[in-house]
Amino acid sequence: MTERPHRVAVLGFPDAQILDITGPLEVFSRTARWLRDTGKASGLVYEIELLARDAGPVRTSGGIAVTAARSFREVGACDTLLVAGGIGWEAAAHDPDVLAWLRRMAPRVQRFGSICTGALVLAAAGLLNGRRATTHWAYCDRLAAAAPGCDVEPDAIFVEDGALFTSAGVTTGMDMALELVERDHGKAVAVAVAQELVIYRKRPGGQTQFSRFLEAERREDRLGELQLWILDHLDEDLPLERLAVAAGMSPRHFSRRFKDELGATPAAYVARLRLEEARRRLESGAHSLKDVARTCGFADEQNLRRAFRKHVGVAPSEYRERFG
Repeated sequence: MTERPHRVAVLGFPDAQILDITGPLEVFSRTARWLRDTGKASGLVYEIELLARDAGPVRTSGGIAVTAARSFREVGACDTLLVAGGIGWEAAAHDPDVLAWLRRMAPRVQRFGSICTGALVLAAAGLLNGRRATTHWAYCDRLAAAAPGCDVEPDAIFVEDGALFTSAGVTTGMDMALELVERDHGKAVAVAVAQELVIYRKRPGGQTQFSRFLEAERREDRLGELQLWILDHLDEDLPLERLAVAAGMSPRHFSRRFKDELGATPAAYVARLRLEEARRRLESGAHSLKDVARTCGFADEQNLRRAFRKHVGVAPSEYRERFG
């Protein structure tokens, strides 16, 4: 008797992000083909499907249409159910039929989850309340507001909470799909598929999803100017008093305003910038660890290593080896 395939469905909608749909589905499809071509499976391992409100073409945010073979209303069972993200998520999150269907399906499937802002659709259905989850970095605050009691992890590539899997922005849906493949078929298969797709099986560390450099460039007030000033002085001591002088404020007022507007203490913010600049320099591959530590304001190489172990999850030498 042939074992039935594992059914993977992705829910799409108008203005969904095309990579949120095609990325994970390609991982499952490539896995099925690899298992078949290597003789490790005789039948269809994964059966993939795109669902939408109505069968037919679904125009994605990039202008390319993908085709849904069935309406989600026709589907009462599958094994893995994922909700795509994209700029059309708000309309999907206000569609009562979509939300009711997701609530019915969640307890019936082996696992469910989302890619990118698809997490906000799950939140609208009440499926993230009291759970751990993530989404695109720019929407983490909105997710926390939309899902009461949800522990939102802004730096995670993907988050597992029981049968719930949520991924961060866009391409991280492929990271999460590879993890699910590994759960189903083992590490060796996941590695082989990752090699064929020329992606990491698991990205090292937390992979902070946004840059404080870009955040600083977007601000046009005094704190924005200070953020850029900090970037030019990372190799120097930057105590609170000096930062306050650079911002033209009293230390007490500066500390309070900085935390209110940027969500971190000045010391924590500077530490984050030092780490990001160290990562950038290591990625360029042209700097020794000693030079990186000195130019980024770490006391010595040991402090640099401690910071990487704590916040990135790997040693700086390993980080450079993988990303340099």
